[in-house]
Amino acid sequence: MNILMLYTAIPHTTGRYLEKALREVSTLRSCGPTVSENVLRAWDLGAISSRVRPHDLPCERVSAKDVREGLPGFRPDWILFVESGVWFEMPILDEWAGPKACYLIDTHLFPADHLVLASRFDVVFLAQKAYVEIFRERLGLPVYWLPLAADPQIHRPWEVSETFDVAICSSPLPNPDRRSRRLARLGIHCSLGQKRAFLEEMARFLSSAKLLFNSAVKDDLNMRVFESMAIGKCLLTDPVPGLLDLFVPDVDLVLYDDVDLVDKLRFLLGHPEARERIAASGRKKILGSHTYRHRARSLVRILSDNPGVLSKGEEHAAYSHV
Repeated sequence: MNILMLYTAIPHTTGRYLEKALREVSTLRSCGPTVSENVLRAWDLGAISSRVRPHDLPCERVSAKDVREGLPGFRPDWILFVESGVWFEMPILDEWAGPKACYLIDTHLFPADHLVLASRFDVVFLAQKAYVEIFRERLGLPVYWLPLAADPQIHRPWEVSETFDVAICSSPLPNPDRRSRRLARLGIHCSLGQKRAFLEEMARFLSSAKLLFNSAVKDDLNMRVFESMAIGKCLLTDPVPGLLDLFVPDVDLVLYDDVDLVDKLRFLLGHPEARERIAASGRKKILGSHTYRHRARSLVRILSDNPGVLSKGEEHAAYSHV
């Protein structure tokens, strides 16, 4: 399958991980803008600025003409847009007659905007299960749940000493929120490591703790769930939609609520054998079912099986007349 993937090039996003995996299972060309220095500064991403790489076809706005001239001879079977947090214009979505799909990540934050955006595509993938049925009913389109995942080359155990009881990689927020209140409670009962870090630096830091902690922003099944488990540490996380479809509590990870959070923490710190058993099971589950290679294979299979796919000859004809 030939895929033209559109997203803003940012090295720590789902788009970058998925692009890498899709290149292993399809013929892919990437297209779109490169994250600007202004955004890197605004998002405090200077630590990974050296990892920024432009697309096969760098474009501030993506038109069919740009693709035809910039990628001569490449004829996509599908266009795939992946949300990466920085918007850009895509007139190609209206110009190209072939099938188009999107993968939306932060629907829990922008449900109304995502509904409008998704209406421009033929097939929709959502990272958050809670919105799949809503989007199917509102849009009348094929909508699939495609959870986030881990990259085992980056999200893996690193040989470092255990410095903290509990660790989390997250960005500090200007106002106290549920996560910061939970972290404050944990800090009373254990040594807590908190750092803003990405890619290998994040994995090394998280490897330095006995236990990893996660707190969803808005009931979202976030990247950190999969990444933490892939690192090979026991994860203590809150329940969110979709989590129990993928993992078994007290086998692959440990769930908490605000009533039993401290009790769960004390038990896990006091029972290293249980903690290590859960960590091993969680990592095995991630490597067996929840890497970006698994997601890439699922995405390609769904697009290949979707009845909306034009035949190769029809698609090429539609493309060539744009």
